[in-house]
Amino acid sequence: MFKSVLIIILVVIILFVGRSVLQRLKRAVPAEKSADSKDTVQCLHCKTYIPCNEAIVKDGNTFCSRQHFNDWNRSS
Repeated sequence: MFKSVLIIILVVIILFVGRSVLQRLKRAVPAEKSADSKDTVQCLHCKTYIPCNEAIVKDGNTFCSRQHFNDWNRSS
């Protein structure tokens, strides 16, 4: 009787540990980057960081707004 209970407890512990390991492995897999990525770029004029998909890019320079782009062109 004691041997059967011990085997059942051992099987439950093994299943619990195996499940925990599998869940950690699933969380460790990096997710693919989506279209709305969290990457940011710095505005050349005001030095603030903005998301890449909102930036205005001209000649390799990035700006946070049309106004900053125009101000940069006037000062150059």
